[in-house]
Amino acid sequence: MDSRPKPDLVEAWQGIQARLSEMRPSRRQGTSRSFAEYAWDTFDPREVVTILAAPGDSYFAHKDILYEGFCAWVADPSDVTLPKRAMVLRTALHLDAAEKAGRDLYRGAGRLGDVLIRTHLVDPEFFEEIYYPIGGILRIAKSLSRAGYRSKLAECAKSTDCAVKIVEIYHYHVDNLLPQEIYGKPSLNSAAPILESVYIYEPELPGERSVKEYWRRKKDAAAFAYAAKSIELIEGQTLLDAILSGKTTWRYHERIFMQWLSRARYVALEILSKCAETQTSQDALGILPDFTCKSFSPPAFDDVQKGVIVEKFSRKKTKAQT
Repeated sequence: MDSRPKPDLVEAWQGIQARLSEMRPSRRQGTSRSFAEYAWDTFDPREVVTILAAPGDSYFAHKDILYEGFCAWVADPSDVTLPKRAMVLRTALHLDAAEKAGRDLYRGAGRLGDVLIRTHLVDPEFFEEIYYPIGGILRIAKSLSRAGYRSKLAECAKSTDCAVKIVEIYHYHVDNLLPQEIYGKPSLNSAAPILESVYIYEPELPGERSVKEYWRRKKDAAAFAYAAKSIELIEGQTLLDAILSGKTTWRYHERIFMQWLSRARYVALEILSKCAETQTSQDALGILPDFTCKSFSPPAFDDVQKGVIVEKFSRKKTKAQT
């Protein structure tokens, strides 16, 4: 038996699609590149940020899925699989919600509900650009559970925290130790050895070698991670906490996304650019749109912590010892 669809059936379906397109014009945002090209085959944070920062809505679940992938990239930019895991999970959750809405509307006629979501509830771009290109139901079936994904994020927390602490030291240096002839420029070689001494109230911090390795893995997203830590949500939790626990979504935190980007631009432009190594700043600025940055204060170090930083970066001390 020939299972191929008959030409007249295909033609009829194409006519329905054309009519639906007239009724619901595409809301697709982004360049001519497909989702697979900029978010799946290779995750391009610049294009993803550009789409998320664009005003208005895109097609069904588009920005929600990209936001999930971007947060995973911030958690660990060195892990190319983590954004995929995040985006598959968010795809599954949105499709499940749409299917439930279809079932609830046509109880006892589940297939009719399926037709409804594919023609009215879910934009065709979702299936054409995301669902089918990433592997469809088989990809979703093999995806991590929400608990499994959050466990992967938890594994990122220690190294991300170390990278953020490096930027905190840089921030204090830039704001308070300005004369370069006395204090020089912030650098990883100077900041990494004093991490344990500055953060003396926190247990089990890694040694200098591990800190440098963590920075190598996380520096590409350091501006975004530090900016996220500066944004408080509720009950003392920061946006970075929400990212690393898998508890941030586009629906809940779209309202603060531009604030996050403006602070990340401040980190790149006013902190990382003034360090001995400036490539991290240039890379972050290459991702961010060109708009006004938003400043914020460095952490409130106590006198002991400040003393450790001042002593380490003081060039006078170095000259006296030589």
